[in-house]
Amino acid sequence: MRKILSMQLLTMLVVFLASTAAMAQSVESLMNNGQELLRRGAYSQAVTAFKQALAREPDYFEAQFNLGFAYLQWGNYNQAVIELKKALKRQPRNSEAWSNLAIAYDNLNRSNDAMDALAQAVNCDPGNMTARMNLAAMYANANRMQQAAAQYRQIVRMDTANAEAFLNLAKCCMAAGGAAEAKEVLKKAIALEPGKGEPHSELGDIYFKKENDVDKAVAEYRLAISLEPSNPAFYQNLAMALENKGQKQEAIEVWKKMLPYLDDAINKEKIQDRIDRLEKGSVTAPGFSGGAGGPAFSEEKTRKLEQELRPETPRKETKRIETRPVNVSEDIEQVNADSSSWDISKEAKKRAQEKKSAGGK
Repeated sequence: MRKILSMQLLTMLVVFLASTAAMAQSVESLMNNGQELLRRGAYSQAVTAFKQALAREPDYFEAQFNLGFAYLQWGNYNQAVIELKKALKRQPRNSEAWSNLAIAYDNLNRSNDAMDALAQAVNCDPGNMTARMNLAAMYANANRMQQAAAQYRQIVRMDTANAEAFLNLAKCCMAAGGAAEAKEVLKKAIALEPGKGEPHSELGDIYFKKENDVDKAVAEYRLAISLEPSNPAFYQNLAMALENKGQKQEAIEVWKKMLPYLDDAINKEKIQDRIDRLEKGSVTAPGFSGGAGGPAFSEEKTRKLEQELRPETPRKETKRIETRPVNVSEDIEQVNADSSSWDISKEAKKRAQEKKSAGGK
């Protein structure tokens, strides 16, 4: 009898210890499970896992952050805002939380909120280059070119190999009237990525639209096409420059080469109509004089022709907001938890525009 009792006590002790160990590991297991579910795109189940982890440890920042991120990836942006704000109450200076809050605001078309959230992300971590790039892009897309350029200048100082930042800085300079600076910046972008056509096209735009040097513009547009032959915008730029020079037949051939790269039927019809009219001699370039006395296209007339030919194509925009994988567990200890200088109710005021990546990512 005593042996049986001892066995029973031992069994109870083993069960108790196993139960205690399971309880101790449950939050970690829930977190691991939730992140695996996120990776698989099972957002509803991931939300459940993170909620369960929070039920065990209500002040666990990573669980709260990941809950907001799961809602964000799931497409429930209003709830993502709510949960990410809760995360920021726990860690007000977490740059990644601010960045993801900006994404949620962006998808809700709350531009000012998204922009302010990104500004907070940069303030909390000046080295958060993704947040800086997104903030600069949002400023540019909101036509706040001076602020956009300031961000891009800071980025290229910190990351001298960031060709995208150099290119976008050049676009901002060009929009603000700084053609000389834009040219120098574009040359740096070309040196960093010599196989890209867009910097050459932008340089061509400066020669064509700002400096009236059509020959240099044509050379840059041709180079852009040679590097990226499937980009219809490069063909359009070259065709307009050739029309400007009075080289109508060459322009017609370029317009024709552009057609296969157009996906939009309306735009394709417009280009075909222009080709037909050029071949019949019923249209010339706006303002074309055919002589040597000054530029054929004014910048305004060039812009009008671009709008006429490609009304469905949005203007060139800089990089949009992109979501990033959840990985904050290593940063939690380093985050300053002092919330006294932060007003969570005002923590954001702007938007950014970026679609959820395919597959719900």
